[in-house]
Amino acid sequence: MVKKNLYKIRERIFKNLFLLSDLAKRISDWLASFSNLIFVFSTLYFIVLFCFYIGFYQKELYKLDITHAFKIAFIAIFFSKVIIEIVTFKKKKIYILLFDLFVFLMGISIIYFNSSIAPINKHIGQLLTGILPLIIFSSIIIISELNKLVKVINSLNIPPTLLFVLSFLLVIIIGSGLLMFPKAHTHHISYLDALFTSTSAVCVTGLVVVDTSTAFTGLGKIIIISLIQIGGLGIMTFTGFFSYIFTGSASFRERIYLKDFLSTENIGNLFKVITKVLLITFLTEIVGAIIIYYNLSDNIENKILFSLFHSISAFCNAGFSTLSQGLSSAEIKTNYNIQFAIATLIILGGIGFPVLLSIYKYVKYIITSVIRKFQQKRTLVFGSTNINTSIVLTSTLALIVIGTVLYYLFEKNTSLSGMSVYQKFVTSFFGSVSARTAGFNVIDISAWSYPTIFFMMFLMWVGASPGSTGGGIKTTTFAIGLRATFSFIRGKKNLEIGNREIGSGTILRVLVIIVLSVAIIFLGFMGLLISEPTKNPTHLLFESFSAFGTVGLSLANTSSLNENSKFIIILLMFIGRIGPLTLLTGIMVSNRKKYYKYPVQDLIIN
Repeated sequence: MVKKNLYKIRERIFKNLFLLSDLAKRISDWLASFSNLIFVFSTLYFIVLFCFYIGFYQKELYKLDITHAFKIAFIAIFFSKVIIEIVTFKKKKIYILLFDLFVFLMGISIIYFNSSIAPINKHIGQLLTGILPLIIFSSIIIISELNKLVKVINSLNIPPTLLFVLSFLLVIIIGSGLLMFPKAHTHHISYLDALFTSTSAVCVTGLVVVDTSTAFTGLGKIIIISLIQIGGLGIMTFTGFFSYIFTGSASFRERIYLKDFLSTENIGNLFKVITKVLLITFLTEIVGAIIIYYNLSDNIENKILFSLFHSISAFCNAGFSTLSQGLSSAEIKTNYNIQFAIATLIILGGIGFPVLLSIYKYVKYIITSVIRKFQQKRTLVFGSTNINTSIVLTSTLALIVIGTVLYYLFEKNTSLSGMSVYQKFVTSFFGSVSARTAGFNVIDISAWSYPTIFFMMFLMWVGASPGSTGGGIKTTTFAIGLRATFSFIRGKKNLEIGNREIGSGTILRVLVIIVLSVAIIFLGFMGLLISEPTKNPTHLLFESFSAFGTVGLSLANTSSLNENSKFIIILLMFIGRIGPLTLLTGIMVSNRKKYYKYPVQDLIIN
């Protein structure tokens, strides 16, 4: 009897414990959901408040109210984050735990020093009071929660190609809104002009309808260069990077997207690749900015902003300049050190991240070999060069050399007349490099002869290399198309490069890209002819090639185009940056598989 009662008591205890644990789980789930909701709304509130603070002029009377508003936003973001971390605690990597601890301590400190209680340490109090620390740490907390945004996007089952297209479209729309802020421009600009500028920046083109130097304030220029950086690397690259940093893992869909964007095959160590890409990008841009800074004349205003702006613009192959006349201004036109620095940045940004990573590996191998030699250890053997790297480097070098020589021959007695041989060579080299995708110019290109104009159209059409910040059909596409043509003429059925056979799928992709690019440029050109009947057709064709190749050179005076023509150029820039094949497959891709195959039929072609 006693035993039976004990069993009943134990059963009742376990039942109550189960009910309590179930209640605790429900409460924790409710707290997590409620905290997530608070976090989302407080984040949106913070973003709106931040945009108002940086983009609009405020009266002195309301500045204290804005500070209080930022305090409310920070407290809501901070405590909702803390509750989320407590009720959904999971095992994390040590550096993530340390980061969470740092954020918690800093958050408590900021709340304390921004309260009415007098701070204990005045020096620390001064550092942690005011709007700036509230903005910085609110932003850090929001960025640390980006992985949840990525999970929401993944749950929508959007194809990676379409996600790539939509991410660029979203950044363009946001950028156009930011450029409409009163603090971003010196005089009123239309939304179409803001949209055009945003598209040109995100698509790293450089075509402008308003003078970047005079139309935009310092804030406007910072927005433009930020859009260039995001457009060059891709918003999902940054999102994926921060998501991985703050969670220590990544979904398969994230890896697939980034694999396609970075043109890499290995998805296992993808985030190591992203880290190297970001590191190489920022280090190159910083070194480039330093070189530009120390070679500038004292006539340039705000040398630091100028150096950073042009270094990022050059590496991302954007072609934007803070000078009204671009690099053809008197301060830069004869500064050949800066021209060489910018040309080098353009080449590095245009050869593609896969090639940059191969160069990084080779440099690392050389340094390691030298160290091992001094240590009297056996020298390591470097692996064979990737075929893609060989094609990119060979085709890039060939295009630069041929472009420089032909530019010199076509222009030596026209736009280059009056220069020394050295000056002609540097200008020809810079023009050849810039025309392929960057769009900087050091001379008045309206003085170009027609052979130069049409040859530059060809260079703009070819563009940069795959996995780069540039546009065009890409050097590998042109090289494989050319090799396939010669191979077919010589009677070979298969295309062989570097002891490898190129797959028929790659050759078909090359053919499709070439056909689509020509068709889109032709349609854009026809649209411009209809919209601008009074302009020189050659100049409009040049404008079409420039927009599609995301180059930024203009003979048709882009700012003088009407609204319809500007919209056509916007579409050409967007399609050129995304890639016509990527855009169409993202929109029209079908998931249905075909389990049949028709008989092969040869057709009469010629």
